[in-house]
Amino acid sequence: MDEDAKFGRGFSIIELSMTIFILGIVFAMTLKGKDLVENMRAFIVSYQISQFQNSVFAYQSSHGALPGDDTRAAQRFGREAAMFLINGSAVTMIGNSRIDGLLSDALRANGENFMAWRDLRYAGAVDGDPAVAGASAMPENPFGGVYGFDEGNLGQREGSLCVTRVPGRAAQMIDDRMDDGIINHGKVVATSRYDAVEAKNHFDAPDSEPYDFEKEYIICAPILP
Repeated sequence: MDEDAKFGRGFSIIELSMTIFILGIVFAMTLKGKDLVENMRAFIVSYQISQFQNSVFAYQSSHGALPGDDTRAAQRFGREAAMFLINGSAVTMIGNSRIDGLLSDALRANGENFMAWRDLRYAGAVDGDPAVAGASAMPENPFGGVYGFDEGNLGQREGSLCVTRVPGRAAQMIDDRMDDGIINHGKVVATSRYDAVEAKNHFDAPDSEPYDFEKEYIICAPILP
């Protein structure tokens, strides 16, 4: 029996070895390609966080108020007033110098955290349709999650700009690039917890364990640069 017959379908030992070698190269290139894509997405998110922070700062400088918390925005842009429905009653908190509202509180569509995106779009600082309201107003990020405002997530008292659904490796890169790379320290903090229904993705503190590349994270930075 010759070598070709041993392996069936006409493969010799050399041909089989070459096939395995080529498949190995293709697999390695695929892995490197995935790493490259994730690196690029992490870079884009870092850049977009900075751009959104600068947009908030520019809006505040031009209008004397934060977007969403601007007492004159409804009249200026012709949009609905920023209100929260609390125990069946409409309540406003505009003018207190912060963007009120929890990150994923989709039931309060006219909250300041969502109106902030509309104001930025009306002002031409962020791309998109300013008429889009509620949670739909939050811009999508490259990882399939969203960017969103929160009145102070993960222990940040002055307001947060957060990114959801960030893979652990990318989260580490973003923290390294924008801050000190430590999950619970500095300007950039993160959590692997995700509860959009009960907690509205608002948590008292970041995680204490280092970034885990097998998890997804919510990353939060200050709303101003």
